[in-house]
Amino acid sequence: MAELVIKIPDRFKVDMSDLAKGVEEFVKLRLARDLMLERLDELLKHSELTDEECIELGRMVKKGRFEKLRKMGFV
Repeated sequence: MAELVIKIPDRFKVDMSDLAKGVEEFVKLRLARDLMLERLDELLKHSELTDEECIELGRMVKKGRFEKLRKMGFV
């Protein structure tokens, strides 16, 4: 198991249990994100879409979602 050492100057008053929980949560989220990106890379490795096409599709999805939320009265 990896070990992480964080050095905090003495002039800062830090609750170590709060800090440990925060660091643990950050690491969990980062690892989950990295795992999700690895899985997406694997799923999309044979895609023929260009980066520009992906960006345009993303914009179209955002616009469509915005319009739907607007019609529902949320925006």
